[in-house]
Amino acid sequence: MSDRAREALDRLEIHELRAAYSRAIDHENYERAHDIFTEDAVVAYRAGDMHGPQEVYEYWRDNVEYEFSLHTVQMPEIAVDGDEATGKWYMLVFYVAPDGSAGHVMGWYEDEYRRVDGEWKIAAMDMGIEHDTGGYHV
Repeated sequence: MSDRAREALDRLEIHELRAAYSRAIDHENYERAHDIFTEDAVVAYRAGDMHGPQEVYEYWRDNVEYEFSLHTVQMPEIAVDGDEATGKWYMLVFYVAPDGSAGHVMGWYEDEYRRVDGEWKIAAMDMGIEHDTGGYHV
């Protein structure tokens, strides 16, 4: 495979990894954290840093609650360097909170990725919520 083809495939796999993160939250499939994050991942949420997939899983299980949510990511800037990569994404989330209130969130993700045993995983993640129309994520 040519270098350009390898990079295109890596970028596609990272894009699908980022989508898997969104679907895991939307479908309350929190066990997927173990497939998405490296063992030494550091994930920065407003509640503090989570270390590794088990802490992310427990955070999701205990704190992420929606009646409905649709997490989207778009406009990626992905840079691949061998078995490591970085990514910047815009985030747009539509949600219905447990109390029935609805809103949408606008923000961003900044990630570091690492290829582990042939699969891309998130090694570090930072996120920012810039605006939440319903105030649920404040």
